[in-house]
Amino acid sequence: MIGVLSDTLDPFYNLALEEYLFRKIEDKDVFLLWRNRPSVVVGCYQNISQEVNLLQLKQRGVPVVRRMSGGGTVYHDLGNINYSLMRDREKCLDYGRFLSVILSALQSLGIQAEQDKVSDLCIRKKKISGSAQKVSGNRVLHHGTLLYDAELSLLSEICTAHKSKDISSKASVSAISEVTNIKKEWEKTMEKPPSTEEFMELLFRQLLGRDGEHLVLGEEEHKEIEELAEEKYRSWEWTFGKSPAFHFHRETQYKDYPLIIDYHVQKGMIENFAMNSPLLDEKKARDLFQGKRYKLSLFEENVEKVLGQQSTREKEALLSLLL
Repeated sequence: MIGVLSDTLDPFYNLALEEYLFRKIEDKDVFLLWRNRPSVVVGCYQNISQEVNLLQLKQRGVPVVRRMSGGGTVYHDLGNINYSLMRDREKCLDYGRFLSVILSALQSLGIQAEQDKVSDLCIRKKKISGSAQKVSGNRVLHHGTLLYDAELSLLSEICTAHKSKDISSKASVSAISEVTNIKKEWEKTMEKPPSTEEFMELLFRQLLGRDGEHLVLGEEEHKEIEELAEEKYRSWEWTFGKSPAFHFHRETQYKDYPLIIDYHVQKGMIENFAMNSPLLDEKKARDLFQGKRYKLSLFEENVEKVLGQQSTREKEALLSLLL
């Protein structure tokens, strides 16, 4: 098996690295271990606005990245380790044959984890890992998270607290599970568990084994991966343009007056925008939003134009109602 250990914390680059390895190495088993700085990674078939609060993420400096597999939304930070396994496809897609590789490595390190449901790993019935798959030709990419020392309160706040009832869509929606950190569970049997970096190195060596090949990429390969990260994973077209169609409808109050907001988003473009309120210029609002790319910066800029000389607090209040 070929093993790759990423030395960057850039989520856009790491997803591009994963895709690069998946597309380029077609005749050998491959695994990749990587960590990301705080970021939210959504499934290929998910609606970002249905999963997270974009305004909140911007305030926290947390980017959103869309991966190439399905599955649910996950929060990454430096206490979370990500793994990717790439192997030839068999007749039936089977999560078990991939999860058994990770389970074996964890158990060899003294971590008593077990498979739960189809695609999860758990310790004492609490989830430590979720996974998803992508099939291309004769190859399967299986990747997942390993919660080692993640900030679970932030994970819960970002990925489960925001589930907008004002959005209707056929997009897949993330399931909510009770989670725990591997390190916390390990502390019950070990006086001083390793740091996240040390654990990642131990796991890498365990997966590589005696006969594995530690692959270190060269300058040209890094350049090609960075180009993929820039052209695809950092692009609006992939991140928001790929989002499934959705309908936003909200009936609320703004400055003690009724406010109705209604719009559709198709292939990332805003359609049929309407904002009805006795306090606002409805035609001006429609002209500002109709036919434009759905992105946070558009809403921020246009709220300024719709409200004019209003306080920052009032602008922030309207902005929060539009998303």
